Amino acid sequence: MLSTAPRQPGRALIAGLALVPAMMALPAILVSVPSLTAAEGGDRNLPLPDQIRDLLAEGVRQYRIGRYGDSANTFRKAVQLEPEHRLVYEFYLACGEPLLLAMEAKNELDDVLKDLRRRANIYRKDLHSDPKYIELMISKLNEGEDVRIAAQYELIAIGPRAVPHLVAKIGDNRQDNLRVSSRIVLTRMGYRAVLPLIAALDSSDQRLVATVAAVLADIGDPRARPALKRVAEHPEGDATTKQVAANALAEIARRSGADATAEPQALYLAEALRYFRGGEAIRDEVVANESLVWRWVESQAGGPAAQLTSVKVARYAWNELIAEELLHLGMRAFPTHAPFQPLLAAVLAAQAAEAENRGILAKESTTPANGPDERSDAIAERIAALAELPDRIRMAGPERLYRAFDLCVRSERYDAAALILRLLQDKALAQPARHLPGSGLPLEKAGSSLVAALEHPEKLVRYEAAITLGHLDPAAEFTNRGKVVTALADAVGESGLRVVLVVDPDFRSRNQARAILQARGFHATTAADGHACLQRLRETPIVDAIIISGELLPTLRGAHGEAIDVPEQTAPGLVGLLRSDTRTAGTPIFISLPEHPELAIRVKAGFEAKAGAPAAGKPIEFLAKPFVSEAVAGALDLALRDAQAPQANRDLAESLALRAALALAQPDPERTGLDLPAAVPALILTLENRRNELRIAACQALSVIARHPAGSGVVKAQAEKLCALYTLQDNELPAAVRAALIGAIGVADPTLPAAVQILRRALKHDDLSVRSAAHLAIGHAERIDDELLSDLQRQQRLDVRSPGSGVAAKAAPTP
Repeated sequence: MLSTAPRQPGRALIAGLALVPAMMALPAILVSVPSLTAAEGGDRNLPLPDQIRDLLAEGVRQYRIGRYGDSANTFRKAVQLEPEHRLVYEFYLACGEPLLLAMEAKNELDDVLKDLRRRANIYRKDLHSDPKYIELMISKLNEGEDVRIAAQYELIAIGPRAVPHLVAKIGDNRQDNLRVSSRIVLTRMGYRAVLPLIAALDSSDQRLVATVAAVLADIGDPRARPALKRVAEHPEGDATTKQVAANALAEIARRSGADATAEPQALYLAEALRYFRGGEAIRDEVVANESLVWRWVESQAGGPAAQLTSVKVARYAWNELIAEELLHLGMRAFPTHAPFQPLLAAVLAAQAAEAENRGILAKESTTPANGPDERSDAIAERIAALAELPDRIRMAGPERLYRAFDLCVRSERYDAAALILRLLQDKALAQPARHLPGSGLPLEKAGSSLVAALEHPEKLVRYEAAITLGHLDPAAEFTNRGKVVTALADAVGESGLRVVLVVDPDFRSRNQARAILQARGFHATTAADGHACLQRLRETPIVDAIIISGELLPTLRGAHGEAIDVPEQTAPGLVGLLRSDTRTAGTPIFISLPEHPELAIRVKAGFEAKAGAPAAGKPIEFLAKPFVSEAVAGALDLALRDAQAPQANRDLAESLALRAALALAQPDPERTGLDLPAAVPALILTLENRRNELRIAACQALSVIARHPAGSGVVKAQAEKLCALYTLQDNELPAAVRAALIGAIGVADPTLPAAVQILRRALKHDDLSVRSAAHLAIGHAERIDDELLSDLQRQQRLDVRSPGSGVAAKAAPTP
């Protein structure tokens, strides 16, 4: 109840908390509070906090009698007085969530009440992180029923941060009432309490472990199964504790339908793999657990409340860090279980790749960071901390790394797969003769996954596999060998990858769209609903086009089953959010229409009716279902015809092209079984309007290919083209690119008239590297006319007669 009496912060909060169970009765109570109207402006003789309380109470009263505009003005007057966040939080507690939601539903009140809610949430967040406040709430569990129930609700709302304090109480047999109440809170907190409770199972206090196991049984969450199974089967564990853990496992299996006979090492592996793969459920867990990672530190002084420790981690890294924690727990208990190691390598690779990608995106971002972990300085800090992670991945050795690559590909963690392949480009580490298959794709050969990747539908996987095989250049024949150079040539030609996001609740439609897009050279990502779509854009905001199902329907429900109005739940609402975001305001958006004709007409008409609205933004296009490859590709090509790929996508494409060109220069041209000459046309094309590093690498690759038994003639056939390209760019070529092009002309045919003119000028160039390249180019000629060589030698004569004589003399004129 709001009053005009001065109050102490702690007592006021508890008074508000005590009202929570009776929230539905609060509106009437608030109306009965004596207060001044907004028009009267409040009593200036009252202390400022009391003036604010009066205005807030008056705003509620006006809402109750239907004067919504007056109510909004009164609330705004309260906000103009700059109330402390603590005071606004008292108002929030006194009103309760149902009343606030009802008031926010009125258009007149929506903005001002959201502002009040924001201020209340700031104070609430600070309180929920304060151990003293948590202990205060726990102490209220010993009080009367109303206060006890209110404290339970508040502790549940605090969530995981309250768990260490509650765990300390459930293990304290000196206070039975508090112990029981704390256990009730943990049980009602449910899935948000599970991860810290699992960490508490590492305690050496067997009585506490048994109590925690019993709470986990009450919650019934399958995530506890690996740790409970380990406790139940521990050879040195307490018999009573083991029995409680076994009973908890049986109860969880009964409630969830999980296999009660699974081995603990298999459970650890499956759970770690689930976190590694991510998904919608994992994203929900990140939010529910406030991106905290838990660990029991037995040596920590201060009892269970201090021993159950947490660390706030980057949200984007949370699932990989949880997977890593699970694997280390599994390895500690079952060190000989072989499947742990490949998955650990994959998880570490995912951590490194994720941070690297975040760093690239942060440099291009033009919008404020969504949180402290997305700031460029925070990302740079993480990248620096992970600098030695590749060395830890190398420790796994070749066979496990090939298995890790396979796990990454199967889990669609292509960024992690690419990082592992970059490590495997080291022949000493990869040991291709030992691990790559000679023929077929036998499972016993770990390198079969690398060879099989040459046929993967996702072109990024094909490119990375080809680049790695180019570096390894296996001596023996192997399946798909003919596809290596084809993929490298395609990668060299990449100038800007196109990324399309598909949002569709039907997994069959998502898979069909992805297959079509991949076959057409697009990189496809998918989301099942609008929430996942926005999450994808937070993770990877660089997309070229978005396809949204017109059949998106609301899925969020309130306590009474009513639909909660969240814009991203429907196609029109999601489009509106995307158009209001500067990152996607100009992105082409396609609405996929339902297969049912009447429903398709209705969906299309709904969007077309909004097309003329002032804030409609860029027009949307429509695609029919089921998707037809030609129609989808044609619509995307038309929409993206004049659009430039985002800088991050261009950088990725240029990086791939550069690494592909470098890979083409790695094989021994006189012994390789790779058809290197097939890449020559693609390499020639890169010499026009591409980045300097790529042009240099392409020239180096041409020099290598010219030594291939079948490559000399292929490269020589490009001599005139090389000379023409050089002449066209002569005035703007940097020295390094000029030297590389001269080297390519030398291995092609330096005796062509155009080549001779180029070389004559290059021999006199100011830059030493250019002059050296020209000399070497002349030496590369298969056959050069003596008269021409004599002429060039006279031109280049150093005439070093006097240097070294010890006598200073004028240089004699050259005859």
